[in-house]
Amino acid sequence: MASPKFMTALGPGLLFAGAAVGTSHLVQSTRAGAVFGLGLLAVVVLANVIKYPAFRFGAHYAAATGRSLVAGYRDLGWFPPLLLGAILILADGFAVAALSLVTAGIVKVVFGLEVSILTAVALVMAAAGAFLIIGGYHWLERLNKLFMAVLTVSTLIATVLVLPKVDWSFYPASAPPIDMKAMLFVAALAGWMPTAMESSIFASLWTVEKAKDMGTKPSLEGVLADFNIGYWGTAILAICFLLLGAGIMHSGAVEPADTAPAFAAQIMALYRDTLGAWAVPVIGIAALSVMFTTCLTAFDGLVRAFVAVVGSLRAQPQPDQSRYEKKAYAATLLGFLVAAFLLLYFFLGGFKGFVDFVTSLAFLTAPVLAFFNHRVMMGSSVPDGDRPAPYLMHWSRAGIALMLLFAAGYLFLVFT
Repeated sequence: MASPKFMTALGPGLLFAGAAVGTSHLVQSTRAGAVFGLGLLAVVVLANVIKYPAFRFGAHYAAATGRSLVAGYRDLGWFPPLLLGAILILADGFAVAALSLVTAGIVKVVFGLEVSILTAVALVMAAAGAFLIIGGYHWLERLNKLFMAVLTVSTLIATVLVLPKVDWSFYPASAPPIDMKAMLFVAALAGWMPTAMESSIFASLWTVEKAKDMGTKPSLEGVLADFNIGYWGTAILAICFLLLGAGIMHSGAVEPADTAPAFAAQIMALYRDTLGAWAVPVIGIAALSVMFTTCLTAFDGLVRAFVAVVGSLRAQPQPDQSRYEKKAYAATLLGFLVAAFLLLYFFLGGFKGFVDFVTSLAFLTAPVLAFFNHRVMMGSSVPDGDRPAPYLMHWSRAGIALMLLFAAGYLFLVFT
């Protein structure tokens, strides 16, 4: 039976899961299975394993100190928060557009809307913006728990049913050769697996916000238990989506579509072919719910992080800090949504290429942010009794080294 401390801390880790189970899972993992069968399963597993300490440090630092990673970055000097702000504007600005595009594609399929994809994107953005400004963290956490439960149960059932159709070869003969094109996709897959490294900052901000929402500081044990459930749960779901892609699309020689609505239709077909036609409406709503939740959590984390970065760089806090943060949150959210919509309006091309750009960029920035997270956890603001175990710090160093090695290899492939 779960302890009271754990039950009160439950939330930020599931928000992390909600932010992760979106483009990286529904799109990239499914595409990996559809094109390569089980050929890239090791990439999915390795990416989740080597990045774990860097992501965990977000929740860990916030629980141990009551501060977000942004504050920890500021302790390291001006450069870390400035670089983080630049990443949030560039990488996550594109991410807002990519997530809205995928969600809009599912909206069109589930509701059969005969509107342009940009109109559907505008609807998604308007709904997400209104929910976040009106409902705030309190309703975001509760909605996320419900939708994650629905998708998790349905995906696990569908995966079990599709297992007999999977080609269990380590690298199927029907998969494409490991060439430049394949390596670029591997980078895109690993870049957002389980999600972009900026989500570690989001996790720290949600942990701080959870404490405010509860009116008390949650225990470090409860926060880490909540985070582990969310993190390793997303890793399992990533494998499930890869298996679904391998069992249905790869075995049936179905090529992943290059537009958001068409790919959303293929996702619905995965569940129809495993659970039956009766499940399509239910799964359609579940997939839409989770993608919408991914939009909400990603947008919320991005805006909170950007407002925190700006606040950390100010010489003096505002007289009414709470009111300032609420107004800054709403203005920043609207600014990012408008910018993302204009990005899609002027540069909307191939759906696959758009998503690959965002995820590949995350692949390159991950080792830098992981290094900052490691440095922050070693800082004097973390009480000695709350520091990570030595094996986690060694794990973190090894992960950073591997991410740097892979990023260097990716740049070598691109520019040679």
